[in-house]
Amino acid sequence: MSRTLRASVGMIYGFLLFAPLIVIYYSFSPTVLLEVPPTTLTLRWYGNLFEQSRLMNSIGASIVIAALATGVAITVGVPAAYALTRSRRTVLSSLFLSPLILPGIVLALGLLMAMSIAAPSLVGSMWPLIGAHVLVTLPWVIRTVSANLEIADPHLEDAARGLGASPMETFFLVTLPAIRPGIVTGAIFAFIVSFGNFALSLFFASGRITTLPVAIFEYIDQFQDPTVAAASSLVIFATTLLVVLATRAKKMELP
Repeated sequence: MSRTLRASVGMIYGFLLFAPLIVIYYSFSPTVLLEVPPTTLTLRWYGNLFEQSRLMNSIGASIVIAALATGVAITVGVPAAYALTRSRRTVLSSLFLSPLILPGIVLALGLLMAMSIAAPSLVGSMWPLIGAHVLVTLPWVIRTVSANLEIADPHLEDAARGLGASPMETFFLVTLPAIRPGIVTGAIFAFIVSFGNFALSLFFASGRITTLPVAIFEYIDQFQDPTVAAASSLVIFATTLLVVLATRAKKMELP
């Protein structure tokens, strides 16, 4: 790698890391103003975060919604990825991955309009919100599982069927262990995408159900202090941990 390329990569990484580091730094600020260099550091805003019931409740709601959406995405995405990979249906594959292409605001508005026509009584409840999150997390599961299926040895499945295993036995005893790293990685990324989604949550959330991104948006509209920086820092730490786990799962992938 040339020095120019290394410098370019370093600048890109520095740019990407600058904003999260500023948020973390601001969360320890002793005042509402960002001081450089800081006179002291404080955990005051983390304490204030835990006193904000709406923010804390939104964290719990985001975790529950992300967990449910991830579970459904895994349940649907793994067999879908298997069928798409084995059948080579590129058109269907593109259809499943299309939510990644559409802008979030356009997708959210379209889903809300469709829901208002098809089932207006469900608008404002948790289930449409979970369904919308499944729609945006499913492509991540399908993509990561499909990548593992592409490099998995199909002869192992043929050998299992040749020894008398049924299609279901072949899938659960041979295919599933081979694509486990892709499933774990897909689940982690699906959870992260669902937890941090703002557009869908803004359109489908209600007074009873509010996710963390929406609660942060509402808090910033009323207050200007580092409390949201503290909440964002906790999310950054949790996301970093999940990405590390995803990387470790990827290294477990069978050759």
